[in-house]
Amino acid sequence: MKKIIFILPALFVFASINAQLNNTKWKGTILGDNPRNVILDFKKDKFEICTVSDSAIVETMNWIVNDNTFTVKKIDGQSDCDNSTIGKYQFSIKKDSLFVKVLNDVCDDRSSALNATKWIKWKDHPEVKVEESILKQYVGIYELDAQHQVTVTFENGRLYIESASNNLPKSPIYPESKTKFFVKIAGVEMDFVKDSNGKVIKFISHEEKDYTLKKIK
Repeated sequence: MKKIIFILPALFVFASINAQLNNTKWKGTILGDNPRNVILDFKKDKFEICTVSDSAIVETMNWIVNDNTFTVKKIDGQSDCDNSTIGKYQFSIKKDSLFVKVLNDVCDDRSSALNATKWIKWKDHPEVKVEESILKQYVGIYELDAQHQVTVTFENGRLYIESASNNLPKSPIYPESKTKFFVKIAGVEMDFVKDSNGKVIKFISHEEKDYTLKKIK
């Protein structure tokens, strides 16, 4: 009877660890020769890496989680890995952050992209319809400091954001509410803020930490 008591907690711990990754998504940057913002999507039967900007699949793999490690094996994708090479990775989760470290993976193309990386828990960003009169209020130039300016424009019923100093090409932003928007190319949420008179005075970019950009024009 005592053996059953000891075995059940062990099974519960394993199930909890497995559940931490199963059916979760995490946003971060893969490294290597072609750094880009991507989503790690741990589906029940496969593991996908896709780009944030257009949801294009970079790699599809089989995966198995065991304790605080998981193994992956390529099904299809852009890496140089063959379909028989298994990579083993250690992971830890702290609040909404996932940390990944390579333990053993002879495929350098994959290990160099995933080793020593941090990922933020991802949520879906459904777009809502916002009146053009409201969208046009956000048009202008915003500034973090003199070296970092961001321009918001309105074209064909949509807002666009761009910043040469931040290497951000002109890109659409998608409304999640009347004040909250999603910059899909960067995987970043932003909130426009008004003063007590209803005038737009700044926006807050929610990244690994929050950045406030004041509207200057």
